[in-house]
Amino acid sequence: MVVFISFTGCKTTQKTVVPEKQTEAQILLTEIQKAEPKFTSIEFKRMNISINLSENTRYNSAATCKIIPDSVIHISVQPFFGVEMFIARLTPKQILVIDKIKGIYYQSDYSIFEQQFGIVIDYLTFESLFTNKLFFISTANHAETVLMHASEKNGNKMLSYQHATLTQHFFLNEHHRIREMAVNSNSGNEQFMAFYSDFTQNGSLIFPYGIRFQLKNKTALYNFNLSISRFAVDEGITIPALNLNQYRQGDITSLIK
Repeated sequence: MVVFISFTGCKTTQKTVVPEKQTEAQILLTEIQKAEPKFTSIEFKRMNISINLSENTRYNSAATCKIIPDSVIHISVQPFFGVEMFIARLTPKQILVIDKIKGIYYQSDYSIFEQQFGIVIDYLTFESLFTNKLFFISTANHAETVLMHASEKNGNKMLSYQHATLTQHFFLNEHHRIREMAVNSNSGNEQFMAFYSDFTQNGSLIFPYGIRFQLKNKTALYNFNLSISRFAVDEGITIPALNLNQYRQGDITSLIK
């Protein structure tokens, strides 16, 4: 007896999955992220900071900066022969500024930026600004859709990010590193820019020795410049302990108005 078995009824139909085609913006985003500097720690051992708040208010000083990714940014301002006068320490949970001259410390979490300006700025925003990495600023309305667009002009590539209240542009060099970043309010009243220059190889890391931030509104122009002379990567830095008991607390809103 011949038994004929048909598998027709139980055959599994296999569908070919076609990968979704990436947009130019998604491809460019991947290239930027691949080119970003990677390290376990970085220390600006010698640098100069310059702050211009107006034509009559300018400040220049030697300083150092220690950064451990996703953990801490520690800036020590030392205007006279290595004597520390100011400290700024940022962690994922809080911002701490100590004015040793006045004996005052200022402390807050990052919600202060949303309260004051309606813009969500977190620790990652600051870390990215100081380390030449990509980041996106969002607004108080978290449900809005993010739109990204890639473009090219005169051989220079640009990645744009559009939100309901602001537009953000990243201008890239030939190695997909950010050389300029601009955040513009859609009202045209405010603009924040970051500029990166003097990219130099240090070991396996290429990093900008010049970093400049600029904030403009209808009535004022503020500049904050970092000029790095010497930095080290992955040397195992130590973040000093801070004792706030010897200082009185001030209102941090007085620093960001």
